[in-house]
Amino acid sequence: MVRRRLGNSQKGRPFSEFISFNDTQKAAKAAGVSVGEFLERRHVVGNKTALEVTFEGLTALGVFDGKLDRICEIGPGSGRYLEKTMSLCNPAHYEIYETSAEWRKWLAEKYGVTTRQSDWRTLGETEAASVDLVQAHKVFPGLPLLTTISYFREMARVARNGGWIVFDVMTETCFDVVNLQAWFDANPWEWEWSPRMCSFEYVVNMFESLGVTAIGNFLVPLYPGVTQCLVFRKTIPQEKLSNPVKSGR
Repeated sequence: MVRRRLGNSQKGRPFSEFISFNDTQKAAKAAGVSVGEFLERRHVVGNKTALEVTFEGLTALGVFDGKLDRICEIGPGSGRYLEKTMSLCNPAHYEIYETSAEWRKWLAEKYGVTTRQSDWRTLGETEAASVDLVQAHKVFPGLPLLTTISYFREMARVARNGGWIVFDVMTETCFDVVNLQAWFDANPWEWEWSPRMCSFEYVVNMFESLGVTAIGNFLVPLYPGVTQCLVFRKTIPQEKLSNPVKSGR
């Protein structure tokens, strides 16, 4: 489900289109770097990439403290978050829901992951309460609200008791004065997609109604602004690692 723009062309690539498999492979080879590094280094904030910020935040919240043996990822795209997760967890089973046939085939061959059939809104080939970690990175910020919520419900369904749910969305915090101006400065009127905002409080309350507890959150770069990474855990003891209603500022 690769849906990030490739470069800063005059007219932005639609969010609903895939990053070209062949063009990306050629560009990465020409740059002498891996596909993941090529894509990740396009927009660096300070000396850290969005991937580095994400995994630092997840590690701080304890996501990788225990054994994560079965993992499900929605929209892995080029596989850079997949690759990092596998290196940290060494899971026995890693499955993906990726809508691009080319990227899906490449990921299966390169990383040995199990591919699932995607219908763009559910995790229909994954059993309930079967995975230790279900995650999505840089996927939901551009999806329609009902599609995103459908995936949220599915993430809660497939996570086992004690399992982790990780994803990023654009909340109110992502559109403060500074970040809103950054969007305007990027001339988004030439783009064929626009960011979709989810209410932070609504998302937290919805997961709580499904027996999933908010553990923490933090901001991650997403050109030209930021997105908010939320971390949840299904049916855990009363103690929490951080205040779930913290704004992430």
